[in-house]
Amino acid sequence: MKSLNEIPTPNLVWRRSTSTPPDFELLGNAGAYATLTFLEETGILAKVRTSEGSWTLKHLGVLAPVVTLRAEGEKTNLATFHPHALRHGKLQFEDGAVFDWTWNHGSETGGTFMDPGGTPLVRLHAHPGKDLNTAPGLEECDVDLNLGSFARRRHALLAAFGWYLILFDHLKERDAVAAETALRL
Repeated sequence: MKSLNEIPTPNLVWRRSTSTPPDFELLGNAGAYATLTFLEETGILAKVRTSEGSWTLKHLGVLAPVVTLRAEGEKTNLATFHPHALRHGKLQFEDGAVFDWTWNHGSETGGTFMDPGGTPLVRLHAHPGKDLNTAPGLEECDVDLNLGSFARRRHALLAAFGWYLILFDHLKERDAVAAETALRL
């Protein structure tokens, strides 16, 4: 796996792999930079791998949800994401670093992590699957990196965290539609 600390291009893509359970790979011209794997069907727990290490992401709570980031096998959080009422949120690292998450407006699926001054660091724009033989869902996501930012060492984690938020949100919407359809029947 390649390190995003040395990437020469700001444009990457998350793409679904052919493995089971479905993995996603963050790909560029030079190969894979990260992977995201859901460890259960509900999407609550996921594993992220980069050249710098392995982490877990976990969605907790319903009325006051948070998403935690931990080094794999550890019991303490490295970062916690707190969504606001309007779905935007803050990702706060234990070392004091803070990143703002904003969802795209309109029909575009995706979002952006920004520094506290509002400078975009990692932008994600998801695309629905095009293969009629696969289950409906998000199959890939364009990722644009701000290579001049101070947070460059965290680009892989921010890209993975944002992709997890997008996928989890999509799973919740799909489950809500399925529940509503079942109630109507």
